Amino acid sequence: MDLWSHQRRGIDDTLSAIARGERRILVTSPTGGGKTRIMAELIRHYLESAQRVVLYTNRRMLVDQTSGVLHDHGLYHGIRAAGHEESHDQLLQVSSIQTENSRYLKRQCWPLHAAQLVLVDEAHMQAGNVARKILSAHVEQGAAYVGLTATPIDLGDLYETLVVAGTNSELRDCGALVECLHYGPDEPDLRKLKNLQVGKDLSGPQIRKVMWTPTLFGRVWEHFEKLNPFHWPAILFAPGVRESIWFCEQFRAKGVAAAHIDGKDIWLDGKLHPTSQALREDVLAASRDRRITVLCNRFVLREGIDAPWLQHGIFATVFGSLQSYLQSGGRLLRSHPGKSSVTLQDHGGNWHRHGSLNTDREWRLEYTASMVAGLREERLRQKKEKEPVRCPQCSRILLTSRCPLPCGFEVQSVKKSRPVVTTEGTLVLMHGDIYRPRRTSCAPDGQKDWVKMYHRSLTEKGSKTFRQAFACYAKEHDWAWPDPTWPFMPLDPLDEFRLVADVPREKLRPYHATVTSGL
Repeated sequence: MDLWSHQRRGIDDTLSAIARGERRILVTSPTGGGKTRIMAELIRHYLESAQRVVLYTNRRMLVDQTSGVLHDHGLYHGIRAAGHEESHDQLLQVSSIQTENSRYLKRQCWPLHAAQLVLVDEAHMQAGNVARKILSAHVEQGAAYVGLTATPIDLGDLYETLVVAGTNSELRDCGALVECLHYGPDEPDLRKLKNLQVGKDLSGPQIRKVMWTPTLFGRVWEHFEKLNPFHWPAILFAPGVRESIWFCEQFRAKGVAAAHIDGKDIWLDGKLHPTSQALREDVLAASRDRRITVLCNRFVLREGIDAPWLQHGIFATVFGSLQSYLQSGGRLLRSHPGKSSVTLQDHGGNWHRHGSLNTDREWRLEYTASMVAGLREERLRQKKEKEPVRCPQCSRILLTSRCPLPCGFEVQSVKKSRPVVTTEGTLVLMHGDIYRPRRTSCAPDGQKDWVKMYHRSLTEKGSKTFRQAFACYAKEHDWAWPDPTWPFMPLDPLDEFRLVADVPREKLRPYHATVTSGL
């Protein structure tokens, strides 16, 4: 099969970066963009000149899956993982990061594979201390390492070069992806939650507190029947493992076959079974053949499964991070014969928090989770990006004033609204924009107070990011925010997410002595 143009570009740009002497390269392409094919062609390029390659996976269950894919591409290899016979003479090795931690870092009972090329699958999940030590050791041996991910977030200190191999639009144009139709039936009320971190996933207790209401399954079922009347294969993301199994039980009680998968167990036909590769494959085959309608999980199905037959998604949880949202939603978007689009019913408010799964994202290597979330929120607050609208008649999420047929509702004729569910399970209708412009301080001494806040935030004891300093200022000024035209305000929006002490003065608005007279 010929390469798609975005794959060819990703391969060429990666090899060019290595030829320039760059050794830490991150390749990003949306889920479904064929990152496995990109890896296979990079491997083939090195093997043709008898150079050694190692491919790291981060889960035991993915070792066998990756091995099978490489065999399909005619790339024969050894496996460096517990439970597999060693074959160290092969130029290409598939390695479990956990096994390398045990045998190379801890017990030192074998050396690293002396590879010239190191590939890191699902790079966003292999950024911990163990992976860093192993990758650094490879670089010291003269290797280049290439990570591949659909979500290049919080990786700027591990990689030095970003290669963008495709956008959602490109992938739809070449037939790799289909469009997602978003629906937002309702969402939880997060206003009472404490210690929420922008761009970060909620803790288990936090998710359960806002999602686990008496009416949740009733609302999920109502919209599942409405949006997926023919019961096409579906995937559901739940607040937790127990809740995922509970959803299976509820669907089964309604006569809809469902299965749950987690890292240890599989719930099937009313029973819990220890997980195995064979049983996992049987469950996926049953989903493909429509013997199982709903696959339920918490997070384990975010990565590492290829199930393009899925046509309906249910988000019965809150994704605080864009990474979790895109990885989970990406399970749905792959093209499949007879599949022209997919439907997503989102009960977590993720549609306005992170935007559409169809969006072309602009990536920068220095992006962190808080940067991505904060920048989007500011664009919406400043009306630089159009806020999505929920159709009050059919709950479809739109960027236009009229809902497409068969609904056809004229959204412009009514106030924006969305149903928010309290922890008691009752619906409260919220009106107006979700992200409203912030009020700017007009206080007589507002400018002087901001300069003081800037200097307070410079000290080790008062150390803050600019965003934290803004919030502290607003709290002290009746929730009016500092004017972006004032001295010591960042010129680059990305610097708002950095520590005040880490942003040099030349990257701030100029300081004028008259502003701080009397300090």
